[in-house]
Amino acid sequence: MTKKYIYYALFFPVIFFCTDVFCGKDVLNKSNLGFIRAIVDDTIITQDEVIKRSAAAIREAKRTYSKEEFAKSIEKIFEDTVEELIDRKLLVKEANKVFGTDALMMDDVQKELDYFLKSAVENVGSLSKFYEIAESQGINPIEREKELKEDIMIDKIIKENVNNKVTVQPKLLKRYYMENIDEFRQKKEIKLRHIMIKFSSHDNDKSKTYSFAEKIMTLLSKGEDFSSMAKLYSEGPNAEKGGEWSFDEIEGLRKELRDVVNSLGDNECSKIIESPVGYHIFKVELMRPEVVKKFEDVQNEIYQKLYREEIGRLKKKYVHDLRKEAFIKIINY
Repeated sequence: MTKKYIYYALFFPVIFFCTDVFCGKDVLNKSNLGFIRAIVDDTIITQDEVIKRSAAAIREAKRTYSKEEFAKSIEKIFEDTVEELIDRKLLVKEANKVFGTDALMMDDVQKELDYFLKSAVENVGSLSKFYEIAESQGINPIEREKELKEDIMIDKIIKENVNNKVTVQPKLLKRYYMENIDEFRQKKEIKLRHIMIKFSSHDNDKSKTYSFAEKIMTLLSKGEDFSSMAKLYSEGPNAEKGGEWSFDEIEGLRKELRDVVNSLGDNECSKIIESPVGYHIFKVELMRPEVVKKFEDVQNEIYQKLYREEIGRLKKKYVHDLRKEAFIKIINY
């Protein structure tokens, strides 16, 4: 658990919603706040807990969805939150069982909690300011301190039973690389500029058109900026952008023009090229061929990905096993 995480947890506001947000379901009626939503062994989860825990998800849903979609999403958010709280109750219970009676371990938990609380107070300036902010946001500092202590305990029990048991065999790294090679393929990249002089702008006289194109080439050879020249003289696509083309636009070029572009190197300008509609001058400002990253260059990236996936799998299994041993009853209303 990071200092930043603790700090945000301390000051995350409890959000109060009007009952009409829930389309007639008076789920926030005061008489419902103590309603039991689930029983987990010898502990309960109330409607009040579910609402507080759902605050961030509900706020995001309200910002993201239409009113109709938002109304439909409320129950799903509450259901997911109930499941989340069940897992939390089980993890806290297991943590208390494993090291809750170990004075040294609990002393470490308290020291970590005190450190984060001290940091949070220092961030706002004083203890009185801390309580003032908490009260203004409807937060009970004592309850929040209890939650933070549970967070630390959960982190420790997960680390002991999940993180410390994760192994990623080296052969799996190579296998992932071979089976997902496209993830490590860097596509060809071209940054291209283009100047086009149309025959139609010069009475369809190829000689006049070519002569004008030569004058532009002379200016370019003397160091004039290609982008500026394109804006001034080009009659082709994207002239207003200095003749810059995207990779997809380059792929749409006539084959003979595309072949010229592909033959150029970085910062190289083409000769004057003829097409049925006029003369073209190209400049490649960047040319990167398609390459596949070497396994040695990405193996740490692959390891981190597989490590995270394995943590997720083992944590899911660990919580699932705790659920199998527990009495769980979800109460719907």
